[in-house]
Amino acid sequence: MSFLHPLMLGGLAAVSVPIIIHLLNKFRVKTTGWGAMRFLLESVRKNERRVKMEDLILLLLRCLLVALAVAAFARPVRQALLSGDDEKGGPEATVVLLDNSASMGQSSGVESRFDLAKAAIRQWAETQGGQSQGALFLVSNRTEPLIGKPAGDWGLFRKTLAEAELSDRGSDLAQGVRLAVEALQGVAGRTRAIRIYTDGQAGAWSHQEELRKLARENPEIRIEPVLAGNKVEENLGLVSLRAEGGVIAARQPCRFMVEVGNYGTAPIEGVKVVLSIDDGTPAGDALIARLEPGSTQAASVMISFPTAGPQAVTASLPPDALAADNRRTAAFDVVAQMNVLLTEENPAATAPERDSFYLGHALVPLSRETASRHYLATLAIPPADLPAELGNANNTATQAVFLCQPGAIAPVVTQALRKYVQGGGNLIIFPGPATDPAEWKANAPLWEMLPAELAPATEETAGESPLTWQASDFTHPITALWNDSAQGSLGAVKVARHFPLTPKANGARVVVALSNGEPAVVEWAFGEGRVVLFNSTATPAWNNFPLHPAFVPFLQRMMGYLNRQNEQRLALAPGEPFRKRVADELKGKDFSVQRPGAEASRTAGQVVADDRQTFLRYAGTEKAGAYRINIGGEPVATFAVQMDPAESDLRAVTPETLEEIRNVPRGETQKAAAAARLVVTREFWTPLLWIVAIIFIAEALLAHRISHARHA
Repeated sequence: MSFLHPLMLGGLAAVSVPIIIHLLNKFRVKTTGWGAMRFLLESVRKNERRVKMEDLILLLLRCLLVALAVAAFARPVRQALLSGDDEKGGPEATVVLLDNSASMGQSSGVESRFDLAKAAIRQWAETQGGQSQGALFLVSNRTEPLIGKPAGDWGLFRKTLAEAELSDRGSDLAQGVRLAVEALQGVAGRTRAIRIYTDGQAGAWSHQEELRKLARENPEIRIEPVLAGNKVEENLGLVSLRAEGGVIAARQPCRFMVEVGNYGTAPIEGVKVVLSIDDGTPAGDALIARLEPGSTQAASVMISFPTAGPQAVTASLPPDALAADNRRTAAFDVVAQMNVLLTEENPAATAPERDSFYLGHALVPLSRETASRHYLATLAIPPADLPAELGNANNTATQAVFLCQPGAIAPVVTQALRKYVQGGGNLIIFPGPATDPAEWKANAPLWEMLPAELAPATEETAGESPLTWQASDFTHPITALWNDSAQGSLGAVKVARHFPLTPKANGARVVVALSNGEPAVVEWAFGEGRVVLFNSTATPAWNNFPLHPAFVPFLQRMMGYLNRQNEQRLALAPGEPFRKRVADELKGKDFSVQRPGAEASRTAGQVVADDRQTFLRYAGTEKAGAYRINIGGEPVATFAVQMDPAESDLRAVTPETLEEIRNVPRGETQKAAAAARLVVTREFWTPLLWIVAIIFIAEALLAHRISHARHA
């Protein structure tokens, strides 16, 4: 037995106070002669022993009351000598890490791994003594401290645990262990431990070296992984869902590619994939005949959107142990019609000399009678009309601008184009004979928009074979189609004259290159829009591309790619905030959100503005699925939250990895840190205070009774 505050024991001197008061009361007694007293003497002698016993009992109670109160404030404890190698003994300060990543949702049909882990934590918490302390963290690819520091309130611990929810996030246990170590740094007088409740998925332990390092540097903190559920590695999951090909337009056949992964050890035959629009009836399906273990395979599904507007497409698989990866949702802004401006300097030239002639027919390859019903609508204008046209459109009605064979570009046109692209528009440039790279470079706002630097145009040399486009090994989504030789070859595109391009370093991508390795087409993101730069004209004057069979599909795929770049902002990871630019007149209006699985929308925020634009922002994106945003009852956006496909891989971590983290060899420095130390095994101040309270009540009742009897 020892005391945490031994100096408080000096207060035991106060025990003398009741004794002194008792003695003073005895000395104050005076004897007075009274003749009649002799008749009471016999009665007094009979009660004298009882009175002395009552006074003695009161004196003892009062002395004991003072002594116990002083002892309680001195904090009596029981301590034990523990070595640094002891795993248990006495009260603990424990940080519990509960894995709430998507893979913890796998179930045998009764309880999920997450439910089993919560039950195991509850059972462990019941075994903790009153002097132990606990903290609780939810761990996925983001660590959420529900109880950030070890505390002894186990009622709060159990309540917080009961309210913990599963997420659709990925896994990273190393981050949680690092924060748990930090939470335990200030704890003294208790053994320290980290308990990790997880499903044992190998991907969650991918940062093994960091985990080993944390264990080596903190040998006095025990790290204990606890696996929930039985080993299950068989799983089929959706890896990706994406649109393929041209523009996603209403009443037009749209191709979607659905990639499915087999994460098990046996082949699976007859895998059916079903696509639906806005959680309605199935709109299309595909069948994968055989999917080998450890492999992925894409299925092509054609569907058609009956109307335009923001919509969601959901792919689904038959149910299995992990339900979260059997559905995957993607959001799209389905267009009724895309407006395209074709601008060039020489509108008076004959049709075969104008870029707009070839581009217009390639973008709308229909007769004049049916062209009005096409999803692309073109309008040819001179560059001087661009500021007025883009200004009237407010950067939203025009989805793409083709700038063909421009010469010197006026500052007012440059500023209009720059504002248009930064606001989300798409600019496609075909330089030509009138283009002077030196003039463009002097126009800094224009030069900054270009994804590549232009050198002066090459000269056509008689007798030399022209350069061609590359024929294989395409990496860009626009040209990936031609990796399949059955689709034809881009290697037959011949270029007689061109502007050599040098891509800029910050995100520029080569769409297609020349046979000598020079880029032929380069694109990049600028602001919220994109800029595509060709190295030659869109007429047969310098190349045969406008006459090549790939000209029409190339432009259609390019328009689809530019249209779908908005999809990147519509596909979020769990917890990633959504932001969308809206019209200025919506500023200050409330918007509502219909979350995945909800039957109705609820008010979620207000449209705000900064110095650049008016926008709405929503951050409650923890659950995977489609989110629909409305303002005044009108749909303004649909976006999708998608689970990390790595969560579908349920392969288990090896026992050796767990042992390395649980028991790490210690060097001399760690051994010194693990020296023997005294730890508190039990404290007694709380029960002492209860005893003091009981004695106080007993003394008061006894004193009252005695006083009343003596004066009766």
